[in-house]
Amino acid sequence: MGKNQAYKAMQRARVGSSSAGPEEIQDGMTDGSFHSPEWHAARMASLKTSHTITWEEYKRKQKEDELKKGELEADKDRMMREYRAQLDAERARKLALGRNHSRSTSDRKREKKEKDSKRKSKKRKHSRKKYSESSSSDTSTESSSSDEEDVKRSKSRLKRLKKEKKHKSRTKYSDSDSEDGNGPLPLSRFFNSDKS
Repeated sequence: MGKNQAYKAMQRARVGSSSAGPEEIQDGMTDGSFHSPEWHAARMASLKTSHTITWEEYKRKQKEDELKKGELEADKDRMMREYRAQLDAERARKLALGRNHSRSTSDRKREKKEKDSKRKSKKRKHSRKKYSESSSSDTSTESSSSDEEDVKRSKSRLKRLKKEKKHKSRTKYSDSDSEDGNGPLPLSRFFNSDKS
């Protein structure tokens, strides 16, 4: 029994109990269904002319879709192979140049000329210094030895300063944490500082 039929039966029971004689409710439906026979006939006609397809047509369409998908994947694979071939060719071309050859040759030649000219100018300055030092008779050997000693002293001084900086940075935080250097501070020290 459907919902509508149950509802109608309930209404009939109510109406029948309140009135003296059983009266039928006239809703225009003789067979007890919700829709009229004309509506059912129209519905069946529309179902026959709808876009529903048969199982064979559905299978054929599925095969066509799979073929299209396979072609797209094959096309993607072909494009990826071409792209990889381009990358490999470019990589091989770069590797053929040798090590550290990312710049063009004209840039490298220009930079080499600039470096050579700088070296030559430095050599000229050093030769002038040596000439002026050698012109003085006895002081030349003393000055060269004193220059070497100065260089050694400055190097040793730099090393010592670096070691001191490292040592200071290591001890800086440990000294600030505990004044005595014996470990953590007692809590009483913090509470005493708050009271004063």
